[in-house]
Amino acid sequence: MEAFKDIKVVIKEENENYGMFEISPLSRGYGHTLGNALRRILYSSLKGTGITSVKVKGVDHEYSTLDGVKDNVVDIIMNLKQVKFKTGVDEKFTCKISVKGKKVVTAADIEVSGDLEVVNKDVVLATLTDAGSKLEMELTVESGVGYRDVKNAERKEVGLIPLDCDFTPIEKISLSVEQARKGQETDLDAVLLGVTTDGSITPKDALIESSKILQEFSGKVMVAMGMSQKEVVELEEEANKVEVVAETAAEDSDEIGSWKVEDLPISKRSKTGLLAGGFKTISDLRNTTATELLNLPGFGNKSLNEVIELLNQYGVNIKN
Repeated sequence: MEAFKDIKVVIKEENENYGMFEISPLSRGYGHTLGNALRRILYSSLKGTGITSVKVKGVDHEYSTLDGVKDNVVDIIMNLKQVKFKTGVDEKFTCKISVKGKKVVTAADIEVSGDLEVVNKDVVLATLTDAGSKLEMELTVESGVGYRDVKNAERKEVGLIPLDCDFTPIEKISLSVEQARKGQETDLDAVLLGVTTDGSITPKDALIESSKILQEFSGKVMVAMGMSQKEVVELEEEANKVEVVAETAAEDSDEIGSWKVEDLPISKRSKTGLLAGGFKTISDLRNTTATELLNLPGFGNKSLNEVIELLNQYGVNIKN
């Protein structure tokens, strides 16, 4: 489809928890269409992992207190909800915490097994106040999508406390649509998508997963409407040709510098003067001066102002 031809995804900024991505060029209007679709999927449809129940030794329900522990059980539960996990498998895990003595208990004290990793180990869970204090807990960790509410039916035994769990690994999404250009076309959209995760998935992988979900959904709609699986696969293969690049100043400069003078949206008189002076591309104009241009045959102040105004739009400044 012409609206999605020659799309690039530029990684403008990236670290473990945050990434800024630019998707362009898109036909006018498609920026909001694509950006909002990805934003909603990122927030609602990515799989995450969290604590879904807890058993605290010596406690029958969440409204209890523990000797030698500064925090009540409700406070401990609220702290447990902040713990984030990373896993590559869709399994239920049983983790334990067993600590004693005067100390601050953190997520680093959670004993994990198998393909499970605690992401934010510095989260404080409880504070033990004296040498005789002891805290033993058994945690159930599961993977899921979206938000899961506690149901009373899940209280299968005395002492088992089910937890509400927000599985989504996305903490924040910023979205803006700006003007983009492609050659001489300037009436185009660029989607700027900022993705902040909880650390259990990289921003780049989060964007990839959301795009896969959008593609899979679209494919199922096309098949349901009578399109053959082969045609859907061909469209997916075409979509997979989108280029992903890291932003570099040189890349944009080289693209602009290669534009030909004869294709610029300026008057014929200005073009003739530039070509007569040996200026064939924008790159040739980068190191010239206003004085040099005014010395070209038939090139006056009107032509000079026209060229300077155009080049300023492309980030090229003519020296005096």
